[in-house]
Amino acid sequence: MNIATDPVQIDSILKLRYDVFCLQEKLFQPTTDQRVVDRFDTLSTTRNILATRDDRIVGALRINVDSSAGVPADDYYDFRQHLPKENVNMMSVGMFCVREAQRSLGIALHLISLSAYFAVSNDITHVIAPTNPAIGKLLGRVGFKPVGDLRYDPHLGGNFIPMMLDMRDLADSFLTFAKRTQLYNFLQSYEYMLFNAGETVLQAGVKGNSAFVIIEGEAEVRHAESGAVLAVLGEGQVLGELALLTDDTQSVDVIARSHLQTMVLPKDTFLNHLRTDPDHTLQMLHSYAHRMKTVLLGSGFVANLS
Repeated sequence: MNIATDPVQIDSILKLRYDVFCLQEKLFQPTTDQRVVDRFDTLSTTRNILATRDDRIVGALRINVDSSAGVPADDYYDFRQHLPKENVNMMSVGMFCVREAQRSLGIALHLISLSAYFAVSNDITHVIAPTNPAIGKLLGRVGFKPVGDLRYDPHLGGNFIPMMLDMRDLADSFLTFAKRTQLYNFLQSYEYMLFNAGETVLQAGVKGNSAFVIIEGEAEVRHAESGAVLAVLGEGQVLGELALLTDDTQSVDVIARSHLQTMVLPKDTFLNHLRTDPDHTLQMLHSYAHRMKTVLLGSGFVANLS
């Protein structure tokens, strides 16, 4: 999951909206070009978060930061009557769509979570959303609350609930985790990857361009030739950082031991953070040294030296 950065991705999101909203949900009216788009898609204050699986876009969510042009949610309900009078930085989320076949994979919640990371990184105080009643409980888990009754919108062709999130009420375990592990500054990478048990996270001999922070789950570090498990890594530990520091290929295989949630750290973001935060650099080196000791003991290398 990441923020769309090129025209091909954005066009694929517009097509996804059509498939979900027009064909599956029978909400918006069908269009001849088979895309769902409005004027807010043209604004510089708009971002689209996408979820891909096997190189196919399966989910998306649109973020609109408030400006003099307004936000899409204004067309549905007067959310502004519920906002404080001062010190408000608001954004809206909408165009929330996930292909029906992927709705059981937890993609919806992760899209919402990634939009929350965007809000935190951009000092957003409130998030508003005209919400499909089917996902009202899901948004409630994050901290959204209804600010009005169920309503019908003729353009949408369906019902919605006006919901708002005061960022002080945000319920997100990763944000707590990020603060605790001093990885808060990595939120702006806005890239999130999920792995099923048995999937390869990093492959020996491949030159990587990203490291991964484990948010939830465990991963096994395996010897590239024998397949022996050298170490098991869990929450808060970083994968693939050594190859970024040495600009070399991966020396071991890393396999998801369970369902694994990770935040992706692009090389430039990772290295810049280490340059600007010496305390965290020392903490990471300490963690890496401890891991190497575990790996060497597990492989028998240390025993052979003694």
